[in-house]
Amino acid sequence: MDLIELSGDRDADRASLGLLSVMVGSTLTALTANQNMPGPEILRFLVVWIFSFAPLAFVGYGIATPDKLQTALVSVQRQVFPAYRTRMIQHEAGHLLMGHLLGLPVAGYTTNAVKNAVEFYPLSDKNRGRDRASLLGFDAPVFRDRDEPVAITPEDVPFFSDVGRGGLLLEERSVFRNAKNYSDSPFLKLPSENEPTSAWPFRGFDHRTVDQLAVVSVAGVCAEILAFGNAEGGVADISQLRQIFAAAEPKLTDREMENMIRYTLGYTVSQLRRHLGVLDALAAVMERGGSVAECVLAIESCENVNGFDGLLGDYELRRRQDFRSKSGNLIERVFLGGERNIDTDENCLVEGKGGGYRKETARLTGDDPLYAAIAVALGFLAWASSGGLSLH
Repeated sequence: MDLIELSGDRDADRASLGLLSVMVGSTLTALTANQNMPGPEILRFLVVWIFSFAPLAFVGYGIATPDKLQTALVSVQRQVFPAYRTRMIQHEAGHLLMGHLLGLPVAGYTTNAVKNAVEFYPLSDKNRGRDRASLLGFDAPVFRDRDEPVAITPEDVPFFSDVGRGGLLLEERSVFRNAKNYSDSPFLKLPSENEPTSAWPFRGFDHRTVDQLAVVSVAGVCAEILAFGNAEGGVADISQLRQIFAAAEPKLTDREMENMIRYTLGYTVSQLRRHLGVLDALAAVMERGGSVAECVLAIESCENVNGFDGLLGDYELRRRQDFRSKSGNLIERVFLGGERNIDTDENCLVEGKGGGYRKETARLTGDDPLYAAIAVALGFLAWASSGGLSLH
């Protein structure tokens, strides 16, 4: 569990690194334009100050449209960080391989988009409820799928209830009105596409189905651990797995959920270790954008299932070292390196009372890139104020 990133700190570090890169790049460009740009002084002045305010535009764009900024950052990361692109391939290959081994038919996958995913039949089939209703002899069109939003109007509820017209008028016009959180209003709530209970007819997942879905859910992070020694894509997968656990019948306690997650991680890692050769063959097909049929063919026709080549040494360890050596670059090692992995020796632990402590190493993480960007901005401001930037 310690090897899986569940807090989103790595994404925050990359966003901070993006801000620092924009700050440094805009500052250097402004200096170059001020010294070498031909033309009128007023034009050079405007260009310099446009580049000077580029970091503020970056931050404002992220606040106004965070989804678009995330899309842009993911696209840049795929091009700048080879390890990030390889991680996405390995992550989705783990999902697809374990789903296929468990007998879940694959509907499709995406590995070159912002939101990568593997889709299986029939749990993701939106027409499943209608088909079952038709088989039972019911008129399917008169039944509404639970994933369709319900049109609730104030006329359908009591006038002076919390969501009735009278309650809304009191909130708007009464001098004794209290603050109200309108985000909890049923008029603003929409059903989640990934909510298991939105499928009709839903009577809860039996524990056998939950076990299968749990294995598929954690297969992505397990594939990352086997390839790089740690996992960064566990936030969405573990969150989705908890949704599945919440839909189990009979209900699971919090302790049972945690035990199932840990057991499932161990089981999935052991199965992927037995199919490392298949995993590599599948990842090669997915990297070039092969179809689902080609992915299945790569799985079924792989001759070296476990991937061992007969050479001396730990094959799994050599495979991880090969992934890290081919995927890492200088930027990743300097700014994003140093993360804990399964092969890192715990030589930074200092024994002592209370269990000791971990040595701190020099690394840009958290808000450090932001502080570095502020320092660069203050330095540029000091330079400009001292006469470095002026109109003559």
